[in-house]
Amino acid sequence: MRGQSFSNVAKRAAAQLLRLVPGSAALRIKRDLRDGAWLAEAEAVVVSYPKSGRTFVRAMLARLFQRRFGLDERGLLEFPLLRRAPAAVPRVLFTHAGDAMRRADEIDLDPSHYAGKKVVLIARHPGDIAVSRYHHLKHRSRDKARQRLARQPLDGFVWAAEGGIPSIVAFLNRFAALPAVTVIRYEDFLAQPERSLRMLTDALGLRVDTEDIADAVDFARLPNLREREREGYFTSPRLRRAHRGDEQSGKVRRGTSGGYRAQLDPETAARIDEFIREKLDPRLGYSTGG
Repeated sequence: MRGQSFSNVAKRAAAQLLRLVPGSAALRIKRDLRDGAWLAEAEAVVVSYPKSGRTFVRAMLARLFQRRFGLDERGLLEFPLLRRAPAAVPRVLFTHAGDAMRRADEIDLDPSHYAGKKVVLIARHPGDIAVSRYHHLKHRSRDKARQRLARQPLDGFVWAAEGGIPSIVAFLNRFAALPAVTVIRYEDFLAQPERSLRMLTDALGLRVDTEDIADAVDFARLPNLREREREGYFTSPRLRRAHRGDEQSGKVRRGTSGGYRAQLDPETAARIDEFIREKLDPRLGYSTGG
């Protein structure tokens, strides 16, 4: 197996054992061990903060891998599947690079872990991330600490120490400063999906043609994803309702840009805008309300 090492095997084994231990702390350690082992084996990395629209992007790329390499698109490029794929298939790791319950001062990264890899950051407006995460924890999370966090009013939740606006901004700033990173915004995937998907494939070194791009974009249009999720089309649990018969527990939601302003009171939205102007790396393009 490419990139295998004793350390990686040990990390994966420890992560499997921690699945038996309940609680948020064990969940965080398990994910860190697993992702650390997979990162060492990956050739390319697509990183994003949770609720940045990654599943939408992942579905498009899975469709391209189906067309180019014959991989089952229903598996949504889960890394264990890629590890077992033929050598010609690029090992692309989708990761959140750590648990979303971290405080801003707990978010850190070691650039050496990403050295020699193609790295893409999928960015999204922090306000929209925070609101989307609130609905996700409220309707899909099975972790008690996350459920408790989402019981508070939305206007308080977005400023929570564990994964609120300050944590999101710290995460985006760290990865935007990573050498040779390619930043692609979720909003641009919505507005110009063909162009943005082409940027992604170029960054990953994936050779595709115009027909491939058009097919992948059509496959992953949000109404199509909602219908496939409703039908149970995907084998990956990432696109499956958390509770049968509950529309709100679905993974695919509205897929909009700037929706946080409609769901928060004007004072909270204005506070978010000010924080972003002052704290968020302007290279991400959100400091002027973008």
